[in-house]
Amino acid sequence: MPPAHALPAHPEETQAFVWTPEALTDIYREGLNLCVWRRGFDAPLTHWLNEVTATHALNVIARVRGDAPDLRPRLEGLPQGPLFEAWLAGVHFLARLYADLFGAAELGVRLQILGEDICPSFHVDRVGVRLLCTYAGPPTEWLENAHVLRGARGPTARPGAPVRALERFDVALLKGESWPDNRGNGAVHRSPAIAGSGRRRLFLSIEAL
Repeated sequence: MPPAHALPAHPEETQAFVWTPEALTDIYREGLNLCVWRRGFDAPLTHWLNEVTATHALNVIARVRGDAPDLRPRLEGLPQGPLFEAWLAGVHFLARLYADLFGAAELGVRLQILGEDICPSFHVDRVGVRLLCTYAGPPTEWLENAHVLRGARGPTARPGAPVRALERFDVALLKGESWPDNRGNGAVHRSPAIAGSGRRRLFLSIEAL
């Protein structure tokens, strides 16, 4: 369940990396706009997901119940077996985790394999919080607040600013502009440039509806 009130953050702290799903409640800290659960890799599952991403198509855009998500009927075209079951259980876990964290009854879920750029420019989301996880291919890129120039036409990186990237299997919660009292502090991020490179990526996005 979400905390009853926002917790104060260190004045310079706008992102946090945590090591357990329970610690994702740090996203409620005032001023924090990015919280990442760094899960690490599972070698057999990583190999399976790489193969699936290279050889299959996937474009799931679904509305699901937060307490009982069921994406199985939409994934029948993927290779079945123990690794599929482990991955699907993990996706469903993340959906329930998001619903519990934010008290969301319905969720919008995107689960896609892409070989093109979808959001190549730095931007902020017009939502409360979005969950992102890249399972295969290049992960989402982001900027620390100190390296962002925010203007009427959207955010840009300061000259020479370092661009940071999540890792595969990271579970990232990104506050958007619609989070209470977060206008002008949305997490600035973009999808990696892959168009024309032959690379593909499998990613998950979850938000409250």
